[in-house]
Amino acid sequence: MRLRTSPADGGTTRKRVIPNVPYPFLWIAALIIVLLEIGPFNLPFWSTLRMPQSASQTQTASQTQSAPQTQSAPQSQTAARTTTRIGKGLEHNGDGVLLIDDPTQAYIEIDGLDAPVSTVRWLPGGASEKDALLQGEKHPFLNTLHLRLDTRTGSGADAVWHTGTEQAMHRWTDVTAYLRNHTDDGGGKVSAIRLWVQETTGAQFAFDSVAINVPVPFRIDWLRVGVMAIVAVMLFVLRPRSRLYRVTLNTASRRQRIIFAVACIPLAVYLGHTIWKAMWQGPQVFHQPYNYVYDFDQYARVADSLLHGRPWLDLPVPRQLAEAADPYDVNTRNQLLSQGVGDIYWDHVFFNGHWYSYFGVVPAVLVFLPYQLVTSLWVPGGAWLPASVAAALFSVGFVVFGSLLVIRLFARNFPHTSVGMTVLALIAFLTGSDIWFLCLRGTFYEVPLTAALMMATLGLWLWLGARRTWDETRGRWRMWTADDVWLDGEDGRQDPAAAPHPTRIRLSLPHIAFGSLCVAATLGCRATFIAVALLFLPIFADEIRSGLVLGFIRPLLPHRWRSRMFEAEDCRSGSAGGGSGAKTDGPTAAPIRPLASWKRDLAALLPAFAVFAALLSYNFWRFGSFLDFGNDKQLTVTDLNQYREPLDVLGQIVSYYLFIPPRLIDRFPWLAVPSTPLNSWQYHERLLCGFLWFAPICLLLIALPWMRRTLGRHRMWGMACTLLGLGVLELVFVSYKGGMDWRYVGDFAWLFVFATILIMPSLGEWAATRRFMPATHGVPTVLGTRGAMTMLIVLTLLTLAMTVACTFMTGKIAPLRASDPTAYYTVESWFSWL
Repeated sequence: MRLRTSPADGGTTRKRVIPNVPYPFLWIAALIIVLLEIGPFNLPFWSTLRMPQSASQTQTASQTQSAPQTQSAPQSQTAARTTTRIGKGLEHNGDGVLLIDDPTQAYIEIDGLDAPVSTVRWLPGGASEKDALLQGEKHPFLNTLHLRLDTRTGSGADAVWHTGTEQAMHRWTDVTAYLRNHTDDGGGKVSAIRLWVQETTGAQFAFDSVAINVPVPFRIDWLRVGVMAIVAVMLFVLRPRSRLYRVTLNTASRRQRIIFAVACIPLAVYLGHTIWKAMWQGPQVFHQPYNYVYDFDQYARVADSLLHGRPWLDLPVPRQLAEAADPYDVNTRNQLLSQGVGDIYWDHVFFNGHWYSYFGVVPAVLVFLPYQLVTSLWVPGGAWLPASVAAALFSVGFVVFGSLLVIRLFARNFPHTSVGMTVLALIAFLTGSDIWFLCLRGTFYEVPLTAALMMATLGLWLWLGARRTWDETRGRWRMWTADDVWLDGEDGRQDPAAAPHPTRIRLSLPHIAFGSLCVAATLGCRATFIAVALLFLPIFADEIRSGLVLGFIRPLLPHRWRSRMFEAEDCRSGSAGGGSGAKTDGPTAAPIRPLASWKRDLAALLPAFAVFAALLSYNFWRFGSFLDFGNDKQLTVTDLNQYREPLDVLGQIVSYYLFIPPRLIDRFPWLAVPSTPLNSWQYHERLLCGFLWFAPICLLLIALPWMRRTLGRHRMWGMACTLLGLGVLELVFVSYKGGMDWRYVGDFAWLFVFATILIMPSLGEWAATRRFMPATHGVPTVLGTRGAMTMLIVLTLLTLAMTVACTFMTGKIAPLRASDPTAYYTVESWFSWL
């Protein structure tokens, strides 16, 4: 008999975590970055270097007229006399500000040219929203304009207008101000140009001047250089022969802990940025006449209601809605709105003349309620926490605890895995779980999902740390690892019945109890996440089979499933020193009593039952029923009391969620949202693409049956199968009840990715064990080994690349172009001239 010693997935241990960078790679990477920066990324400069200069002309906003035309003096001896005017659809609305009155006539025309036109530079000037004479929602001040450059060739009766293409100009991104001539005028002389402003009526924008054929200056973008340097470092560090794959993961290493802490700094920056933005936003309540009220302060209102001891929200209820025969009927609500009835709240529950929130109450109790209580010390009544800050806080919590969960899982069940493999798994988990897009949106709707993700990963992290074993060398209890499993024979099969004695373990009751508390709390965040509680069974499967947890289940198991692999420290009589680790010869013969595990059973069940009792009582307080969460009473796109989900579209939605590819386009970001038609009506929003296109790393799940023996040796076969089953269950349930929305991908994505990362170290171990085997069929085994590792790296980097590319998609809900246009157009400008 022996203790299993797994081969490392990448070789022997090295002391250094950060390898020395070889000089050849340093010089090659630097050369490529310099060439890219000078060449392709400065293509605007090289393209306009030899453009004709004779047509250069500048007109200021004060010189443009909509009635009798005025001429400006030429700027060179060869320049033609030109006239600039604005169309009838534009009018001055302040110093340096133009207002769109009629989009069909919203243009700026420069006539009298006699030269080819290659580029036109739009100069917005220094006007701001404060300089506009008109204010309000009907007259937004735009910093991003969609412009179209048209050219005219010939004059008089022979004049022909050539239509260009739409181009975006962002005020704070200088390169976008240079508009290229995309017309079919052949590059010859033009007599006039028109700059069309393709925006809606009432929009305002800054305008100062227009310059023709101005060369684009040469510039070094240090942000772009930094991004290329990061990409180069990532490719070097994660290459198949990197030293990181020969450094064993060691959670006790101070250096590795410091590196993890440094990697978390961007999370603090993101959270601080979100708080800073929230300080300048007002109440998140939006209302237009004859329309619903959109209130995104629901969680703050729930917390306020709890503080005042009432179950309903403090919102006005229109008399007409309260007296309506069926307020849930869509036609009834539309009729009331058409009559000017206000205070009808979208996505709120209406019941017995009061407004409620059907979203889980746990986020309100965790952060919104304490925030209001603390701020009430200096603000009368307390301040309300913005939903964006809560979503950011929960997202950061998920990233931190999810990362710790992956690290603990590897340190516990794959104790010889490498730092490189752990980094790959973390990249796959954090990109494939959809958390990045939840962070980008960061609205009220992301609060329950991010809270559920954080609580679920925190609970699983606590459960995985509950099993402790005695360390004879150090003389203390430590976390159990897969190396502590007794094996029989060279094939590595586990045979606890033949072991000289069961493994002595101690189960941490606080870990079990708080883990159960966190997992149970997901019912009050997003109810479907309660299925995560089933992971208790594979995590504590050996304890259940040994009768140490849920001992009343063991007698019900088939005899071949029962085990004496483990023995709790408090079950052996005469243990010296309170768990000194002393061993006895031969297996313990004392029978296992079904109720001997009552302390651990209570630690696992009582916190969950307490949370369930509180949540169900809250339901009864609101709706008079323990099992009524209020979902069917919400005022939304349809009457959920009468609506029945169509089964004929279930297969379509599931296939869209998994397999539909992104649509390819010929411009940045080269990916667009696909079309997803349905045979019958069901709620659906646009998807970025199918999940397997978004996270190609999950294609490794195909190899799950072949990893059974390896995962079994690491006590993770049941965990992997349960995760995959829960992912499928969540996918089908969301498709049936929720419909189609990219936000819902977060319900099942993390489960699929979590199952995938269990395969990654198993595949790495498989590759390492075959490195020293003889060649088969004339093919060296080392090629297959490197091929397996290369496949892991490529799929992980493809998942990361898809996350980056999908970030810039413009057709999705809450695109980056709208939420952070400066970031979007800065990156777009890098590729717009390629």
